[in-house]
Formats: sequence, C-alpha cells, structure tokens
Amino acid sequence: MSETDLEMELKAWRLLLEDDAYRLDFPEDYYDTLIRRADELVLHEFISLEDWQLLKDAADQAYRLTVEMLSRNQRDCLNVGGMRLPRICTPPTRP
Repeated sequence: MSETDLEMELKAWRLLLEDDAYRLDFPEDYYDTLIRRADELVLHEFISLEDWQLLKDAADQAYRLTVEMLSRNQRDCLNVGGMRLPRICTPPTRP
C-alpha cells in the first residue's frame, strides 16, 4: 500500500470517528465498524500494532463517551482533538 493509500484509509477511519450522526443514532454499530476497520488495517499490515492500539483506544473512548452522553439525553458532538491517533491520521497543526 502506498503512503497515499494509507493516508486515505486513515482519513476515512477518522471521518468515521467524527461521524456524530452515525455515532449517536447507532452507537454499537458505529463502534463495531471502527474496530472492524482498524482490525482490517492491521491484519493487512497497513498499520503497526501500536497504531492499531491507538485506533482501538480512540474507538473505546468515543463509545464510552457516547453511552454516557446518551444516558443523560445529550447529543453533543464528539471532541476528537484530545484523542491520541496515529500521526498520519491527525490533521497537521497550523503555525
């Protein structure tokens, strides 16, 4: 897989992570899809186990926060800025 393909795959994963409508309407499916896509990336050796762990941790955190929000009848956007993600999955910071 080329760097460009890898960038596209990880950007697609991040866009899924940031999909608040999907996350709030179908939290279990959202979580399962994030994990399945991360598993596919590591199984095909596109990412390292360390990067897979970062993706899994972010998915776990997003799911946990979503369940907490929904239990309080909140439908807030997920703040992914504080989540640790693989470098290539994180948009560059502006000076």
